[in-house]
Amino acid sequence: MPLLSCLRHALAIVGLLAAMAAVAQPVTVERDTPLYSEARLDSAVVTTLKQGTAGEVVAKNGAWLNFRTPAAAGWLFSFNVRFASTQTASAAGGASALGRLVGPRENVNITSAMGVRGIGEEDLRQARFDAGQMKLLDRYAVSKADAESSARASGLSAARVDYFDARPQ
Repeated sequence: MPLLSCLRHALAIVGLLAAMAAVAQPVTVERDTPLYSEARLDSAVVTTLKQGTAGEVVAKNGAWLNFRTPAAAGWLFSFNVRFASTQTASAAGGASALGRLVGPRENVNITSAMGVRGIGEEDLRQARFDAGQMKLLDRYAVSKADAESSARASGLSAARVDYFDARPQ
């Protein structure tokens, strides 16, 4: 078979696999959570999903998932859902197209992890002052007296902490 024909076949197979992998993923809501109209905390809340609500993820944006049910659609945080394992989906007859192609795996363990990415050099270069964000931050400020009063009401007491000398020796 000529090389060009082999490349065309390979590209067609890769395209087919990519299309099949793009099929919606079934998930279950792990805890009551708001469903937002956009992937932003300051967007409108479409509804509050109850724990156990089943739906599917049709898109991702960072830690946000575009979640759909027959009753509602919107965005939620990925750590508020549980993805169905390939084994479970296969047993229920609802495996993704890619999962049906590859077949079920035994002893599938799925681990989900969320983390905080550090600030890199490129982030610092692109950083710009945002007066609106500073005003938003100022809304959370409380006086020292209010903070101490709130802490006492919660049963907390002050503790003195001696700081260590972080200068190189």
